[in-house]
Amino acid sequence: MTPRHRLRRASIVAGAGAALLLAVQPAAAAPIDTVLPIPVGGIGVGVTGLPSSGYSYLTATTDPDTPGVTRFGPYTGVHVHWRNLSSGAAGVAYVNNRYGTPVETGSGTVAAVVTISDAFGYRILASTPGAGVWTVP
Repeated sequence: MTPRHRLRRASIVAGAGAALLLAVQPAAAAPIDTVLPIPVGGIGVGVTGLPSSGYSYLTATTDPDTPGVTRFGPYTGVHVHWRNLSSGAAGVAYVNNRYGTPVETGSGTVAAVVTISDAFGYRILASTPGAGVWTVP
C-alpha cells in the first residue's frame, strides 16, 4: 500500500468519526429525587375522634432543565420551611397535592424542615419535624 492510500484511508476514517461525533445528541439529565432522611410524623385525632399516628418521608425533586426550582411532595398537609444556604433566600411552602408543589429555591445547597399542619379536620397532638439537605442545579 502506498503512502498516498494510507493518507486517504486515514482521512476517511477521521471524517467518519467526526461526522458521528457531530451527529450525536447530548444526553438529557434526568430529574433527581432526594428523599429527606428524617421523616415527618405525628399523633393526632381525626374527625372520628380516634387517635392515629404515622410518619412519612418527603421527596425534593430537582431537574437540570429547570434550574433553581425544587418540587416538594407528593404529600398532603405539610409546611416545608426551606433556606438556600448558598444565597440566603428562604421561604415556606405549603404542600397539599399528590403531584408536588414547585418552589423557586434558587440554585445551591438547600436545607429544609417539614412540619405537619392541622388539616382536613385532623387535630395534631404531637409531631416530629422532618428535615434534609440537597443541592439544586
